[in-house]
Amino acid sequence: MKKSRSIGFLRESHGRMSNDNKTAKRIFCVDFLRGLDIFYLLVIHYALLSPGVFKVWPLESTAAKAFWLHSVTSFSSPGQVPTGFGILDFTQPLFIFVTGVSASLAFRKFLREDGRVDLLAFWKRLAQRMLMLWACGSLIRGVLTFKLFTGPDSAPSFVFYSDTLHTIAVAYCAASIGLLLRGTWKRLALGLGLIAAAAVVMACCGDYSQHGNAARIFEDFVYGKLGGHAKDFCYLLTTLSWAGMGILASLAGDVVKVSRAPWSKVKVLAVAGAVSLAAGWVLSFWIPPIRYIYTVSFVFLTQGLALILLAALYALTDIWNVRRGTGLLILFGQCSLAAWMMTTFFGSSLTAAAERFVVGVPELIGTKDFQPLFVGVARMVILVTLVWMWSRFRQKTRKINV
Repeated sequence: MKKSRSIGFLRESHGRMSNDNKTAKRIFCVDFLRGLDIFYLLVIHYALLSPGVFKVWPLESTAAKAFWLHSVTSFSSPGQVPTGFGILDFTQPLFIFVTGVSASLAFRKFLREDGRVDLLAFWKRLAQRMLMLWACGSLIRGVLTFKLFTGPDSAPSFVFYSDTLHTIAVAYCAASIGLLLRGTWKRLALGLGLIAAAAVVMACCGDYSQHGNAARIFEDFVYGKLGGHAKDFCYLLTTLSWAGMGILASLAGDVVKVSRAPWSKVKVLAVAGAVSLAAGWVLSFWIPPIRYIYTVSFVFLTQGLALILLAALYALTDIWNVRRGTGLLILFGQCSLAAWMMTTFFGSSLTAAAERFVVGVPELIGTKDFQPLFVGVARMVILVTLVWMWSRFRQKTRKINV
């Protein structure tokens, strides 16, 4: 009987690799990129660039604040349309991108030697990951209640979809299911189609202001039925964009894992990134890049930057093997969920512990102006220590299970 066709690009990738998909070589740059993203967001930003700490820097300016504190993407007034984005705005779409890449790399675990997919193991693993991410996101925001916005008339209400981990779960699910499609072009069309669908709705059903955009109008309607209120950062309509981003990112994962010339991979990723970046730049003349509602220009700009960054890191770490001094970033890349939960769910405890460590510093230096900076640095040291301890615990647990 003729062998079944593979799932497009995947069969080509794995057919030229070792028959044992589970022992395939780990791609270093993916962990490095994930670690770079999460380390900046949870460690560097909180320690050195948070609003409280930022006040002590001598070069405090509106332009610097806009870049580092992403105020350009916030809706500062109902009639103002934000343009551009800062570095912190790039962290979430970058993590969505890495999630899609990781889904592609993890998919080879479910490929048999004949190219077929072990669907039972696939769906079981996907359900476990989705449940874990969704549960962690709900714990951060509140299992049953969550204040959708702050204000004099704010009130708790039931919200099922409200955290960054929920967006990661959506991207991972879409990327994983998309890998079941036969043919790279089908996945490309599906990913672009989902992003285009969200863009068309936003273009035809409102503007890009704080209360007039389609994503906010839709959430006002849905949450109004539940007795709640919408907020600036929208989730329901933007699900289409996140799903499309996950699927497109999985194609980048296909590129880095395929058995072809390494510099050819770098070229493909770099060209794809340049095309995406150019498309986002052109679209930004008509559609402002806004992270809060994931406009189509924001999607293409950030995913283009992510592709170029992945290409550069692949060349640096997987071709030239420049890996010295990356241990801390790899630690956070491999323990990203644990680091996220420690920072968000236990964030107040981390801050309280940090304050206890540096409680006497103002008396030593004679001023309290730099106290937020010392607290931030102490918080950073505590977090790094806890993540390292978690990594060691997980390694010992795995050895015991083996």
